[in-house]
Amino acid sequence: MSRRWQLCVLTLIALAPLAARAADEPPTAAAPVVTAASGTAAASQSTEQPAETPAASTWKSLEIRPGGSWVPCQFGGDGTVELKDGVISLGFGDPLTGVRWEGEFPKIDYEISLEARRTSGFDFFCGLTLPVDDQRFSLILGGWGGSLIGISSIDGLDASNNETMLIREFEQERWYKVRMEVSQTHLRAWLDDKKIVDWERDGRPLDIRGEMEQTSPVGIAAFQCESEIRNVRVRRLNEKPDAEKPQSAPQPPK
Repeated sequence: MSRRWQLCVLTLIALAPLAARAADEPPTAAAPVVTAASGTAAASQSTEQPAETPAASTWKSLEIRPGGSWVPCQFGGDGTVELKDGVISLGFGDPLTGVRWEGEFPKIDYEISLEARRTSGFDFFCGLTLPVDDQRFSLILGGWGGSLIGISSIDGLDASNNETMLIREFEQERWYKVRMEVSQTHLRAWLDDKKIVDWERDGRPLDIRGEMEQTSPVGIAAFQCESEIRNVRVRRLNEKPDAEKPQSAPQPPK
């Protein structure tokens, strides 16, 4: 037998016991490879819960219907007021036509939203009067011939004479979204989601013009034009749902 064959035979004889032992032992599952990153991810998936988004304050509808809390103002020279199909229609007045809300309403830290449009005429189609603590003011849209925006009145100065005055064109028959925020520190207003008033309360008194008295404490008026109002809603600022409000601790039995 050649030298090469002898080496092959000896190698096979030496490896035979190892092969037999491997055949007799059950296979062992490979150990999982765990890295720091994968271990962290697994722990995160098993213990972390998605953060809950705080619920927004609930909008409350100021329902528009005959016999409800919206009542016609009595300015003298009023046009026709109609409440139908969720819409307030204010007829042409000489000079004013309006409605007043006689239901529950907050005095501070709230938002009000509505939609308004002028259907004929050329003056303010939405004079929105609101309370602010023990004072009041009016947001004017489309005054002084149809284009003036502002707050009436600040320290006795109406919307045409204070720093909130803004001029813009309003289209006839177009619905505009209006939102007003009344807080401890600011009066803010948006028109179609664009901010039009951002006034920081600085201690100067707020009030309404005398001819708007019928709209107090909450009301809407139009001046020598015809207009419509719909989707009036209000909500408190920073209001928490009942589930998030602190509950009183149970009392021990006596």
